[in-house]
Amino acid sequence: MSHDLEVKSAEEESEEQAFARTCLTPETLSAALLVSSNLLGKTPVTEVVLELKRQTAAINSGDMTRAENMLVAQAHSLDTLFAQLASRAMRAKHMSGLESYMRLALKAQNQARATLQTLAELKAPKQVAFVKQANIGNQVQVNNGTEPARTRKTQKVQNELLEVEHGERLDTRATDTAGAVDPAVATLGAKHRAAKRRG
Repeated sequence: MSHDLEVKSAEEESEEQAFARTCLTPETLSAALLVSSNLLGKTPVTEVVLELKRQTAAINSGDMTRAENMLVAQAHSLDTLFAQLASRAMRAKHMSGLESYMRLALKAQNQARATLQTLAELKAPKQVAFVKQANIGNQVQVNNGTEPARTRKTQKVQNELLEVEHGERLDTRATDTAGAVDPAVATLGAKHRAAKRRG
């Protein structure tokens, strides 16, 4: 391949570096495989590399025609392979042969399905939604046996609000004095109060 491959050196690049860079491109590696398999006859490897680069450029520009055609052809090939293996399984004389061929047939069938699924995603890409999520959590404090000093202090303040003086509870039945806003409104006397208090 080294004699047929056209290598162009860049500035400040040795011939060895240019050859290594060229040989390690995806197009060159694929071309080497295709040429060595004798599928292309005597086609020079440089021409194969150039064709692969043209196809790569088309993909990069958004033209997926070649990729779609390849997937369709591969799906057909895998479907044919499935049919061949399934046919051999049905002709098998022993259970072990039937199981082996059917296992391979179903693998080919699954690959054909996956290939068509990939093709469908190329034709109609899935929409990806980016959702902003706010995680709001409530702080939970677990106290085993003892109350923290802050809790005891808070409870003490709340209890003191219900006391006139320290240790003395408010009497909700006691008579209050007239309000400072409207002195005319006096506290009801005993004779104006309801006979029966509501519960």
